[in-house]
Amino acid sequence: MNLKMLSRVCAAAVVVIVLFSCMAAFQVRQNEMVVLTLFGKPVRVIQQPGLYVKWPWPIESVNRLDARLNFYEIRLSEALTKDKRNIIAPVFVVWRIEDPLKFLEAMGSIENASSKLDSLVSSAKNAVLGRYEFGQLVSVNPDDVKIAEIEQKIADSAAPQARASFGIRIEQVGIKRLTLPEVNTSYVFERMRAERAQFAESYRAEGRQQADRINAETDAEKTVLLADAKKDAEETRGKAEADAAHIYAAAHSQYPELYTFLRGLETLKKIIDSNTTLVLDANSPPFDLLKSSGLNPAPAVQPQVPAPQTPPPAP
Repeated sequence: MNLKMLSRVCAAAVVVIVLFSCMAAFQVRQNEMVVLTLFGKPVRVIQQPGLYVKWPWPIESVNRLDARLNFYEIRLSEALTKDKRNIIAPVFVVWRIEDPLKFLEAMGSIENASSKLDSLVSSAKNAVLGRYEFGQLVSVNPDDVKIAEIEQKIADSAAPQARASFGIRIEQVGIKRLTLPEVNTSYVFERMRAERAQFAESYRAEGRQQADRINAETDAEKTVLLADAKKDAEETRGKAEADAAHIYAAAHSQYPELYTFLRGLETLKKIIDSNTTLVLDANSPPFDLLKSSGLNPAPAVQPQVPAPQTPPPAP
């Protein structure tokens, strides 16, 4: 009986020890941090993974918090730019728990942090967007867009209060997209058309300037080419006229009558055409060439009139 009772006691002790170990030991994973509370009061923060012991519940309680990055999208709301344009800019926040003890006291859980971050980041977003004009959010010129600068300023504005009040470190704030209320859509389209028209007019002016330059260069080159061609033509014409003068001089000295005849024909070709009517002395040169012979005219033939016949005498 004693041995039997002893074995029962040992078994019960082992069970109690196992239960106590299960209730007193706990594990901290790589992706979490733990805050131990003694009767609801935080007493210890554990951020390194491993196996730890505590007093059994309800003396000490384990509050597990996610140590990884958390992502949250801020609710949609309208914001006013510096030039009084309403926009809707959905914003996301990437954050992690920096001070577990302060986070547990201020938030209690990850779910409760959403509403706090929503109001904090929304206020920072509205304040920052109010210092920028609409053209710095939407523009065809990439140098005018300040989206990255606006995101950084929203994060810098919300981060100190999030760290001091909630134990949260904001890693990044980003603008997902830009949308406009319906009343502003027409204004944006008109502005985009005006910007496109301005760029188009700039390109047209540049094209006209290049066309004028090309035309000026072409005209100058054409003038030079025409001058050179005219010079060559004058030189050729002068040479030809000199050769012709030598030929005419030689012909005049050797065949004066032939020379006079040819010159007369050339003169007639230049001053007479099919519609020319001249009343001139045919004997004066060079019109004497129009006669049947250039020498003495042929004598006129006198017509012969028959003599009248005498009737025969009557019988």
